[in-house]
Amino acid sequence: MPKIPPPRFPDRLWQSFLIADAPQLLGKLTAEIHQFSTSYFDMLKSGRLALNIAMTAWHMVDWVFADMDSDQRVRAGQILGGTIDKKSDLAALATKACDALRICQVIATASKHVEVANRPDPSLATRCELVNLSADDTNLQLSAVWVIEREGKEYPADQIFKDVHRFWENLLSDLGMIEDPIMGRSHRGW
Repeated sequence: MPKIPPPRFPDRLWQSFLIADAPQLLGKLTAEIHQFSTSYFDMLKSGRLALNIAMTAWHMVDWVFADMDSDQRVRAGQILGGTIDKKSDLAALATKACDALRICQVIATASKHVEVANRPDPSLATRCELVNLSADDTNLQLSAVWVIEREGKEYPADQIFKDVHRFWENLLSDLGMIEDPIMGRSHRGW
C-alpha cells in the first residue's frame, strides 16, 4: 500500500507548536491577554503570563516580517513612516510607533538575556500591588495588579498589553494578513 505523504506546512510549524504564521501568533497573544485578565487572584501565575505576553508581543516583529511580501513591506513602511528592508527596520519603526511595544521589547529582552545591554531603558520597572477588591475592610479579597513604571509614570500592565495588541491587530489588518477587525467582527480588541 503506498504511503500518503504528510501535508506540506511551513518548516516553522513543526518547531512552534503548530503556530504557522503571524496571525496565529496574534491569536496566541490574544489568548494570553485574556488569561492574564482573569488571573489577578494568583500573583505568580499573573506575573508569568505578563512575561509571556511581553515576549509574544515582541516576537510578533519576527513573525510579521517573515510573513510580509514585498508589497506589504512597502505598505508597512508607509503606515509606520519609513522603509522596511530588513527585520531591524520593522523593529525600529514599530517601537517608534507603539510605545507599548518598546516596553514589551525591554521586558522580553531582559527575560532572555537577564539584563538589557542593547537599547536599555533603566527607567522601566515592573511591580505587583495587592489590592483589596472587597467593599468593606472586614472581608479581604486580594487581587494582584501588575504595574509598569516608566520615566516616572505608572501604567496598568493590562493596558500596555491591550495597546500593543491593538497595534499589531491594526497593522496586520492594514496589510491584509487578517480580516478587518472593525468590519469583520463585532468588536476590536477589548
